[in-house]
This record gives sequence, structure tokens and C-alpha cells, in this order.
Amino acid sequence: MTERRARTEFLADTAAVVRSDERMILLFLLLLSVAALAVFLHYTTLVLEGLPDPIPTEPLGP
Repeated sequence: MTERRARTEFLADTAAVVRSDERMILLFLLLLSVAALAVFLHYTTLVLEGLPDPIPTEPLGP
């Protein structure tokens, strides 16, 4: 009976370790996604700032 209890405790401990590993992977992916979004927004603003001004709607000339 103690052998069966030890086995269930071991499986419970193993499940806890797997859950903590999954949490670390999810946290890493979340941070990676935030970093990728920041880089994407940075380069998007650089490209948009480099575009020429739109054509003015006012008539040119006197």
C-alpha cells in the first residue's frame, strides 16, 4: 500500500513539474510576442515617417 501511495505522490510531483514547465514556455512565448510586436511597430513607424507628404489640396500659384 505504501508503494502505491509513493507512486501516486511521484506522479503528482511530476505533473506539477510539467505544469510549471508549461508556464515558463507560455511566459517565454508571451514575452517573445510582445518583443516582436514592439519591433514591428517600430519599423512600421519608420517606414510611415519616410513616406512623402500627401499632395496638397490647395491650388498652387497666385
